[in-house]
Order: sequence, then structure tokens, then C-alpha cells
Amino acid sequence: MGGIDIDQYNVDIKSVINKRKKRSKRGPLMIMISILDKLDGESLNKTQLSYRANLDIRVLNRYLTFMYERGLIVYNDKNTDPTVVRITDKGKHVLYHFKQAIRLIDEECDVDNRCMLRTSKL
Repeated sequence: MGGIDIDQYNVDIKSVINKRKKRSKRGPLMIMISILDKLDGESLNKTQLSYRANLDIRVLNRYLTFMYERGLIVYNDKNTDPTVVRITDKGKHVLYHFKQAIRLIDEECDVDNRCMLRTSKL
């Protein structure tokens, strides 16, 4: 009576669980570097940044607050659009050195590609 017949959906639960396990989560440092990388060269509003960095807007806001307090990003002045975010010189400096460190560790790895730095097998 009113129940759902799960068999009608023909879903292999084990394959769904295994796919979920295979995804590696980014750590906080990789998320911040990804945000800086997306901002390098252009200003973005929070919605654009959320999509490009593949982050929920609430999670993005927490990271932006943290990065703003440390001088890695700035917001546009209130006269234009306060949701537009820019990278600072300090943020560019951090991004540059992080990319250099990645290249020293693994020449085939960069911020967006999968490599040993982003897998759980390390």
C-alpha cells in the first residue's frame, strides 16, 4: 500500500557506493588554491566562482571569509557590486608558490588535474 518498489528503478546500489568512494575529496588547501586559481586574471561574482570552483555557495562563503581575513582576496567596493571577488597580490604570490611546489613534487600534476596529491592513496 503506497510503498515504493525499488526493483523498478534497476539501480545497482554497490556501483553507486563504489563510485562515491572513488571520488577523492579536496582538502582545505586545495580548495583555497582552486579558488585563487579561478580568480587569477579575472574578477568573478560569487555565483560564477561557486560554479567554476565546484563549491556550494555556503561553503564558498566560509572560504572567502577566511581568505579575505588573510589578505588573499578582496571584494569590490560597495559602489559597484559587493559580490565581485578579486585576487590580491598576496593571493597571486601564494598561488604562484603553490603551483611551483606542485610541479616540484609531480611534473604531471597541476591544480585542476588528478594526481597523487589529490588521491586518498597517498
